[in-house]
Amino acid sequence: MLVLSESLSDIVKELKNISLPSHSTLSEEEQYPVPSFTETGEFYEFLEIPKDGLNIINVKFKDEIKFEAFLDGVQRTVMCRRIPLSTGALVPIHIAHICAGVILRDNKGNLYLEPDLTAARLLLLGPFKGLMEKGIRLESLNNEEIIWDTDDKTFAFPDNLNECIVCDTTFRGTSKDRENYFEGALIGDALFNEGLVRSRAQGRVATLRQRLEMAVLAQFRKKYPEKWILVDGPLFFIDKWRRPAFRVLGQKLKVDRESDLENELLKNAVGIIKTHRLRPKNLEQIIQIGPSQRSVVMKLFREVDIKGCRDNPDEDGNYGGIHLCWYTRLRSSPNPPYGLLGLVRIDIHRSTLGVVLGDALNPENFEFYSSRIDDITLAVWRERWPVIPLGNDYRSAAEPYPIYQLEQILKASTLPRRFLAYLTS
Repeated sequence: MLVLSESLSDIVKELKNISLPSHSTLSEEEQYPVPSFTETGEFYEFLEIPKDGLNIINVKFKDEIKFEAFLDGVQRTVMCRRIPLSTGALVPIHIAHICAGVILRDNKGNLYLEPDLTAARLLLLGPFKGLMEKGIRLESLNNEEIIWDTDDKTFAFPDNLNECIVCDTTFRGTSKDRENYFEGALIGDALFNEGLVRSRAQGRVATLRQRLEMAVLAQFRKKYPEKWILVDGPLFFIDKWRRPAFRVLGQKLKVDRESDLENELLKNAVGIIKTHRLRPKNLEQIIQIGPSQRSVVMKLFREVDIKGCRDNPDEDGNYGGIHLCWYTRLRSSPNPPYGLLGLVRIDIHRSTLGVVLGDALNPENFEFYSSRIDDITLAVWRERWPVIPLGNDYRSAAEPYPIYQLEQILKASTLPRRFLAYLTS
């Protein structure tokens, strides 16, 4: 049985008295399709230049890397209440449950869980500052025991199962000085923009889920410093998060300098991105990648898998240390054209190649690392589904099978949408 903390219970009671039930039948994730190719290719530069002038490379088959662990996270966001304003606006309030975990593989190939590598949080989200400026009284938010989304604890592995976080989505992002930046703020007439309120909430949930995944990854790295792990999604670690993350995770990973945190945390971690927000400059070639091929490697400077509206993202920023990424295909149709079926982007941190300074990488010397890129590509291919259903099944064609297994476990652990809505009823 889930028991809300006293501080959160007080907030819920207060919200109930001033709001209306939303009667939402679907979670936000079920209503919004994932956007495709919304970010331009101006944030990267090529590191490999094939001799034939094409941006596609035939992978040389080797067998040196094998994944021993897989990480994924899930979220479920429900619009639970609507607060009526004197202007006629009905402002959505959301509640969400996020889970993240690692599944491991033993020497016989069997997948198994370790209980201390799974975590969950409960989130309550709304433009609370904007609502209070409109005269809505929310005195329960003054409780000093509340953990806000600006707290460093959001980078930590939770002390308790279903630890509660209150998220003020009035302003973009989670920095402590966010109230100084009014661009995109949900204040005044902006509270009429229900699409933006909902998108901001879903983006904040995704941000805190990504942090939870990194906390689980740190927990994993503490136990298994050298194991290779495949992560569902990008290695989401932007520069402005480095300092608060270091304050929380530095001691856990025995890191003395902020700049070394990513080296320890992201080494031998490989991200696999199935949704294509980044539009490659050579898209016409990328969609022609066939079996046993990959694209050239790109040096990526900025996080591009942002959540929320494209023109008003909730979080964005540069990477502290460069990431390397390239495209490949897990599965494809028997014959070309292959299109987007099975196409994925691979993301690694420079530390995985043993590189200290990313600026030292250039097209002239990158050939030295090409064989390692091929090894990682082959290791990712090895995790594809044994077979895929007939027809163009985009999901199974692009998703590693162990991550699918983990996702099913995490979804079963996530609170049902009706239960989440009931918590505020």
